[in-house]
Amino acid sequence: MVEHCVLAIENDWRIRKLIRANLEAVGLRVREAVSEQHGLQMLDECRPDLILLDLELPGVNVPRLVGMLRAELDGRPVPIIVLSADPPVRQLLHTNEVVGHLQKPFAASVLLEHVCRALNGEHCAG
Repeated sequence: MVEHCVLAIENDWRIRKLIRANLEAVGLRVREAVSEQHGLQMLDECRPDLILLDLELPGVNVPRLVGMLRAELDGRPVPIIVLSADPPVRQLLHTNEVVGHLQKPFAASVLLEHVCRALNGEHCAG
């Protein structure tokens, strides 16, 4: 089985802890970033198969960041799931850039369901 890497760009340590614990439990490699710049730096280390992106990163223009992530991925079709306490900007969800949204706080089972779907059924329980 191929080991997938998930890049979680999230500034709340509690959310990062929930993501890491649950995704590593199903065999995924998780890399964490706490800011826009840190997330862009982690792309080379991780070569992610999925990105979990906090919409509430301080001072970040999320559509611009999504564009920068896409540019750094050199055209690799990496799914992005956005995380937020509020519903995301509708325009962001109605593009090919984002495949899902998790509203905080979310249950581990919901996280796993979204990740499973984004990775085309891999790492699904049952």
